[in-house]
Amino acid sequence: MRDTDADMSTLLKRWRARRSVADLPGADPAHGGPVTQTVMAAQLGISEHHYRRLETGRRPMSSDVIAEVSRLLTLHPDEQLALYRWAGRPAPPLLSPIAPDVPGDLRDHIDRLPFPALLEGPDFGIIAVNRRAARACPWTAEPGANVMVDLLLPGPGRDQCAQWEEHWAPPLLAQLRQGALVNAALRAIVDRVCEDPQVRELWHRTADLRRHAYGTTRPMHLDGWRPRPAWVRIMGWQPLHEPSLRVITGEPATSPRRSGRDSTG
Repeated sequence: MRDTDADMSTLLKRWRARRSVADLPGADPAHGGPVTQTVMAAQLGISEHHYRRLETGRRPMSSDVIAEVSRLLTLHPDEQLALYRWAGRPAPPLLSPIAPDVPGDLRDHIDRLPFPALLEGPDFGIIAVNRRAARACPWTAEPGANVMVDLLLPGPGRDQCAQWEEHWAPPLLAQLRQGALVNAALRAIVDRVCEDPQVRELWHRTADLRRHAYGTTRPMHLDGWRPRPAWVRIMGWQPLHEPSLRVITGEPATSPRRSGRDSTG
């Protein structure tokens, strides 16, 4: 056994010890107790012997198992990255579907921005918005709002997307397809949005992959701004102190047709 195997095995035991059975997704809060190897095996749908070999490094974890262990134990992205490296698996660009805590200074930062801004989690869930975003795009402030779901499925979000099929759906689907290759949470979002016939047809007709679609200029109906669509440049950043979050802004922009610039950014 490698020294790293022993180290990671010890860490996995400690990560289990941080949780109780009542904390597990879908668990009955009235039923507590420690998260043992037996509990983990049952949650993963494998034998206890199999799980023990995974935890001790005698059998390498697959990417799907790492993602599920991370979800069950609510591992921090840095802890997940260590698991991927230990197992010799490529780390996905989006590490965790779990919404991280929002640092106060980051929330203050987006509140001071002079245009709509939001904080987006690894699964495109909206965690926080500034006042301008809540006013211009009220759907972003609704509980459970998700950029992919709300902009691809019919509803208030998609209704704000002018020329949706030309300027919005292609970059969104390209970004979602890239993420879904390595992230189980995003594959679930693909299934959800493809329940809409128009989205499903576009998904099967296109094959573009993009790590991100930030920097693109798109027309949007913005509440309280003007009656006609406004062109906005969608930008995105990752804070160094919380890289699992993304700061997304919609900044005023000039129409690509007037500026002569490519609308794909």
